[in-house]
Amino acid sequence: MKDLPDYQNDESSIPPHEDAMIYKLLVDSVKDYAIFMLNPKGYITTWNTGAEKLKGYSSKEIVNKHFSIFYTQEAKDRKHPDFELKVASKVGRFEEEGWRIKKDGSSFWANVVITAVYNGENELVGFSKVTRDLTEKKNLENKLKKAHEELIENEERSRLLIEGVKDYAIFLLSKEGIVTTWNEGAKRIKGYRHEEIIGESFLKFYTKEAVDARYPQFELAKALEEGKFEDEGWRVRKDGTKFWVNALITPIYNAQKQHIGFTKITKDLSERVRNEGLMKKNLQLHKVNTDLDNFIYTASHDLKSPISNLEGLVSLMEKRISAKLVDSEKHIVEMMHKSIHKLNDTISNLTEVTRAQKNLEDKLEVVSIPEILEDVKDELADAIEDSGLELKEEIEVEDFIFAKASLRSIVYNLLSNSIKYRSLQRPPVVTIRTFVEKNKNILSVKDNGLGLSKKQQEKLFSMFKRFHNHVEGSGIGLYIVKRTMENYGGKIEVKSKENIGTEFKLYFSN
Repeated sequence: MKDLPDYQNDESSIPPHEDAMIYKLLVDSVKDYAIFMLNPKGYITTWNTGAEKLKGYSSKEIVNKHFSIFYTQEAKDRKHPDFELKVASKVGRFEEEGWRIKKDGSSFWANVVITAVYNGENELVGFSKVTRDLTEKKNLENKLKKAHEELIENEERSRLLIEGVKDYAIFLLSKEGIVTTWNEGAKRIKGYRHEEIIGESFLKFYTKEAVDARYPQFELAKALEEGKFEDEGWRVRKDGTKFWVNALITPIYNAQKQHIGFTKITKDLSERVRNEGLMKKNLQLHKVNTDLDNFIYTASHDLKSPISNLEGLVSLMEKRISAKLVDSEKHIVEMMHKSIHKLNDTISNLTEVTRAQKNLEDKLEVVSIPEILEDVKDELADAIEDSGLELKEEIEVEDFIFAKASLRSIVYNLLSNSIKYRSLQRPPVVTIRTFVEKNKNILSVKDNGLGLSKKQQEKLFSMFKRFHNHVEGSGIGLYIVKRTMENYGGKIEVKSKENIGTEFKLYFSN
């Protein structure tokens, strides 16, 4: 690394009368981005070397052509270029990634940012358009260089072009690292206003550790030595917060090939870093859940055989010695049978939980609610008859989009629970409704049973949680219902009052 002097805040900067030329040099130096202007109707008015390199057209060929020439026929048929300008003029900018077409007819995947440009009277004078080739997934890979030699007819447009870019901090540094220009993107990303930062050292943007290690000086030295310097790392905003960036520094020269400073382009990558972190955590969580489900499934499968053998041995033992047992010993054997039975039920329940997770692979299809109800009623026919249940059906929406086996399991669980936990003080009544609410298909199962307290409702969907012991149950039915609904993007809600009844409302996506 070349030994550079410490950067102090001094008065060396590019003279004001060279300001317009500086903006031209800045635009002309960009070869890795297509940066050009459109008039309000979308016709091209300026063209840089980066655009010629990326899209294949010379300035003479493309100026005054409509920018829709870069779009696929499908995009033009649905008037997507017009849509982009409409959005940019309405909200100030438009950004997307998609396929674009070069002069030779080949396609490339591009990141496009269109920014509305206004004059001093707040009148729309056109659009700035920045296009980056992402075909090989490179971020600001190539250096900014001195671009095409053609003069931009309107130097004011060059200034507006840079100042109008809001998604990149684009500014100039003097040879000593003093900020000499500042665009709207730099203000938005770094937090400094123009008057606060012009004339200040770019050291302000770096962490204390980087400054102490003279890393900013190293960046400029490498840029001067190699023609560019690019890296990703932490930078510091005005308010002291740190953010992750991609930064590209390129030396610039005047017409006499004298080094007069550096261009610096900074892109805030904080959101990408956060998303990558979330994706990594989600993958880890998914792996843990998968491993847990596999463990439960394998363990329950491997335990079935020894438990069955144990049950057989206890039965055999009881058969051989039952005549010799006193009542207290017979009670112990009975307790052993109950414990084995409970262990067997627990393993079956755990298997049922993992099966519910694996049912995510079931395909979505059009499911008939009346058919599902008839099927469930047939299976619960004896329980319905024995309980004297009155079942009311109010079906406004007959077809739901869901996994058929999962929806049947949900309806079965809710209806069987209504029968189990009915009140003995009044004839049981269950109303099953389907309807549309706020663009969601709703399935409602409402009964007049025992009901639940607020404290019980808070723990209702927990695994193995039961509140009434006078009937048999595993405590996993409602847990599986809730998990199934959430796994398919829906939700379940409960409203209940003790000794009045309970209503379950299930929300399905249309």
